[in-house]
Amino acid sequence: MFEIGFWEMVLVGVVAMIVVGPERLPGLARTAGLWLGKARRMIAEVKAEVDRELHLEEIKQSLREQSHLTEINEIQQDLAGRVKAIQQDIQAEFDDPGPPPGWQPGAISAPPPPGWKPSDSPVEESTPVSLQKPVSPPPSPPPPAAN
Repeated sequence: MFEIGFWEMVLVGVVAMIVVGPERLPGLARTAGLWLGKARRMIAEVKAEVDRELHLEEIKQSLREQSHLTEINEIQQDLAGRVKAIQQDIQAEFDDPGPPPGWQPGAISAPPPPGWKPSDSPVEESTPVSLQKPVSPPPSPPPPAAN
């Protein structure tokens, strides 16, 4: 701020001794020192207050940023929940065994007839399973009599 060198201080001291006199010079120096100390303390307090205000402003700014981050986190959690629900729906679709073998659209679902037992032979997917009684062929005509 002010740069006062040695020769400037000597000049001020000589002028003060001439103007004030040697008897009152020590008291004046002491009073000037007290005022200078008070001024330095006041400047230090103002600096500290400005630093505190700047620090509070930085804290307020970080809180504002964190509130935005909180909103973003809430949105992220909501989206994660939706994605998880969609994944569960898709997984439920894949876990569904689907229609039984041989099922055709429009077929009536009914329990198997009494006494029906599954056969040990594998059933092909392409042949439909029929749960109806087989129709017996008509009786064949008797063989002609030999004469």
